[in-house]
Amino acid sequence: MEGVIILAVILIIIISMPKNPNRTASVSPGSIFSTGNSPIPGSSTAGGPVIRSAPQAQYISLGTGNAAYSYQPYEEYVTIENYGREPVNITGWQLKNGKDKRAYYQGGMLQRFSADVAVVPQAARLLSPTGQNILGDVILAQGENAVVTTGSVSVQSPYKITSFKENSCTGYLEKLPDYAFTPPLSQNCPWPSREPGVENLPPACRDIISSLSSCQTPVFESRDLNREPCDNCLNGKIVPSYCAAFIKEHYSYEGCVRNHAGNANFYGRTWRIFLGRGWEMWAKDYETVELFNGSGQLVDYKNY
Repeated sequence: MEGVIILAVILIIIISMPKNPNRTASVSPGSIFSTGNSPIPGSSTAGGPVIRSAPQAQYISLGTGNAAYSYQPYEEYVTIENYGREPVNITGWQLKNGKDKRAYYQGGMLQRFSADVAVVPQAARLLSPTGQNILGDVILAQGENAVVTTGSVSVQSPYKITSFKENSCTGYLEKLPDYAFTPPLSQNCPWPSREPGVENLPPACRDIISSLSSCQTPVFESRDLNREPCDNCLNGKIVPSYCAAFIKEHYSYEGCVRNHAGNANFYGRTWRIFLGRGWEMWAKDYETVELFNGSGQLVDYKNY
């Protein structure tokens, strides 16, 4: 009898306890939960202002590039720019998306996943025409920027493409039909008619060279305009062998690097970085792009 009385008292206490209508469940990234009347925790950025704690936050700027409207990894990119006076080494820095801040409805359930994190790799200051690239840290000097592409360049012929710094010859790569860079590489190649040695060629050859476009790699044909066999034809016209030899030696990415790598102002102000991912990293909307330095401190972020 005494036990029954104690049980009755406990039931009365439980029933009379106040309920908290604002109670929410704690959900960790990657867990699966079903919807109810409770709000989705972490579905939007909260918790006060975001603090850029990195010392580089004062002069490094993050840009969203085409992240909001491109879904192919070989096209999708964001940018990092140095507005400061001192060079900044960004190799080893991390880019993070906002996947952990969004809820995904799949299979009748709301799911939450961990964010994707990518590390800025090393790059070749000079993209070697032979494929023997020497990799080093990516150092942004004052006013320089990096275009960070999610994927990679799948075409590796005639030149093996890795992360690199643009130069006055990389426009030859942009004009080759084999490659497609997003955004396009700058095309600031030396003008064909001003190539050293052109002044020593006969007028007929100089006229042919003057007709070439900047950054163009001439494609020689085996037949002329009348479809007759031709050893060296360009645009259907026969090119003397000495002239063809000069053109082949000078007007290509390989020839341009060989003859101009020592020039002042040879290098551009943009690095092209490839993360090598096989799928898109940045969502169409409700995305957060965050950049962290090598110590894990927040440098900059963008929401869209």
